Amino acid sequence: MSEEIDRWIVYMKEHPHMWKSKHSAFINAQFSKHKEVLEKLKHSPEGRKKIIQIYSIKNPEGYKGLLGQN
Repeated sequence: MSEEIDRWIVYMKEHPHMWKSKHSAFINAQFSKHKEVLEKLKHSPEGRKKIIQIYSIKNPEGYKGLLGQN
């Protein structure tokens, strides 16, 4: 893991104006994938139950948007 961090630091120093857009694209892709997975779970059997378990939701009525119950 340390080697990856070291490579990223070198890249940031060598490309001070480019690394931000690459980093933003990576972070945005993570959020996008998360949303995609949640959407699939919402429509799968037992998906609602899995989401409640993953997020340790104690009050499902307060999470209707997350659980696909708009």
